[in-house]
Amino acid sequence: MKRILYLISLSAILCLTLPAGFISCEPEAKKAPKRITNFTYQDFENVVQAVDKYYIDKNINKDRAFIDAAGFATLSMPHPLYLYPESYFNEREKYDDKEELFPGKAFKISPSDKFVLFDPDYVQVEKIQKEKIKKNENKKLSDEEVKKLIEREKLKKSVITAKWEEINFSKKDFDRIIAYLRDNLDTYKTPVLKGLIELDGEVPEEEEDKKEFTMEQVFLGAANGYLNSLDPHSNVFLKEIWEESMAKITDGSFEGIGAILSGGGSREVIVENPLEGSPAVKAGIRSGDVIVAVDGKVIKNLSLDKVVKKIKGTKGTKVVLTLKRKGNTGNLDIEVIRDKITIKNITYHLLKENPQIGYIKLTGFVKAPGEESADTLIVKGLRALEEEAKNNNKPLKAVVLDLRNNAGGYLDLAIEIADMFIEKGLIVSTRVPNRSPDEQYANMKDITNLPLVVLINSKSASASEIVASAIQHHGRGLILGERTFGKATVQKLMDLPGNSDYLLKITNSRYYSPSGKTIQVVGVSPDIEVSEEADGSFPFRYREEDMWNHLPKIPYDGVVKSKFNIEAIKDYAKKQGKADTFLKQHAGDAIKPDYMLIRSLDYIEGLLNSK
Repeated sequence: MKRILYLISLSAILCLTLPAGFISCEPEAKKAPKRITNFTYQDFENVVQAVDKYYIDKNINKDRAFIDAAGFATLSMPHPLYLYPESYFNEREKYDDKEELFPGKAFKISPSDKFVLFDPDYVQVEKIQKEKIKKNENKKLSDEEVKKLIEREKLKKSVITAKWEEINFSKKDFDRIIAYLRDNLDTYKTPVLKGLIELDGEVPEEEEDKKEFTMEQVFLGAANGYLNSLDPHSNVFLKEIWEESMAKITDGSFEGIGAILSGGGSREVIVENPLEGSPAVKAGIRSGDVIVAVDGKVIKNLSLDKVVKKIKGTKGTKVVLTLKRKGNTGNLDIEVIRDKITIKNITYHLLKENPQIGYIKLTGFVKAPGEESADTLIVKGLRALEEEAKNNNKPLKAVVLDLRNNAGGYLDLAIEIADMFIEKGLIVSTRVPNRSPDEQYANMKDITNLPLVVLINSKSASASEIVASAIQHHGRGLILGERTFGKATVQKLMDLPGNSDYLLKITNSRYYSPSGKTIQVVGVSPDIEVSEEADGSFPFRYREEDMWNHLPKIPYDGVVKSKFNIEAIKDYAKKQGKADTFLKQHAGDAIKPDYMLIRSLDYIEGLLNSK
């Protein structure tokens, strides 16, 4: 069967962007002029019709979908309104945290309505939120606290859902809410919470990026609400957003300091890692440094993206970072000269710790017109590594394929990349209810017969899971790391019918591993768990099962057994392993070690030296 290009990424947008907190500028290539777009009520209707035609489940709860559409529409306003079943609103103190019980007024559009619109007193809300920020400053939640928050939110949503089921909310009610928002647009188009949005030192929004709020945003919010009622991965968005995201992968030239940050808001902004050879490293910035100020301006309480915006800049210009460093009694002022930073979708090199092991990292299963595809670049990378190792008189002994933090991409590209390592057999099957499964088999010559190791973590999703599960099933490679995200649904990406300025991403099938097991929710479990934390722990990670309204897992009675002698590999690593010693020796490096990769080297040696 001819392969159809389906997008199966965790998020059509997120899988194509740089890591959170990466310090860079936009690609040097000039942005295309902003198109004048419009999203109308008819476009919303076209989304509804597309769901009827393409969505995987033909028996969706339409009342529920219109409830979410109405809720997203009211929240899309610069002055947001909240939509509640009246019965829930009257007893919400049972389910909402005290800090979330904001003052305000509730009203009905019609006296007979069994739902209410809630308009918070945003002056008071701002005061409450500022106090909350101050109270929780630099507080990091424990795993148990995070889990409790997720479970509490799920309980709250399930109660609200049950309350809505008691109300005969219909499309007519949705239309009345839309009409109310249209008639009162001027009342709710002035932004609120300015004190939280425009904190001291915040970079103001560029004038050209400002756009007057219109009903377009309301209809678009409603459309995404309708889709959100189905699952977390279906949405509609501007095509130019997709195009700009693709540009960030295909045009890898950026200007900045070259560092990955974390934190922001109520937490400290920490330098997770400066990139090797970057201006940050050359200037003396180290992993673990806490950024206190940028160019003399304190960044306390600023969101991470705002901090990034302050730091990034044009090549050749300078930025001064005020840092707090462990072991120093005072702050450090470090001047960094910005430069061009190159980020690529595929990178490869021989490992410094063992130059007979080739390393290939794939960030996303993406492709763009006129660009070499990921599978072609992987082959080129492997051949280059083989040649380099040969010239060093130390031929390759093994290959590492790193799929960590790879959120997915195109289904056919995942199949082709898996096929490059698997000699024969089923790679994946996609299934739509009441249709025969579409099965894809390996049919290409393998690009190498060297031992293969695949690295995965909780952010390896979708296409990454297809490749990892196929390699694991056929015993072609040893899977190391953490359980993957658990997204086994396929989204069709297409122009929104009647409006080519927008793209519609809609779930229309599930995929299954060669064993017949669906990876949905359960993910791919590694052959050997390897931590990516400094202390060797496995902290809580947000996965598919933590998302609201995800497609459920399908029970599977089979057992996936490893084709490798796992105990022998573990035993070798325990007796002959060098990772612990190496990590202790390099604990104070400016660039922190890749803990999972270093630990994996012991298991790779175990793979090579055990039967």
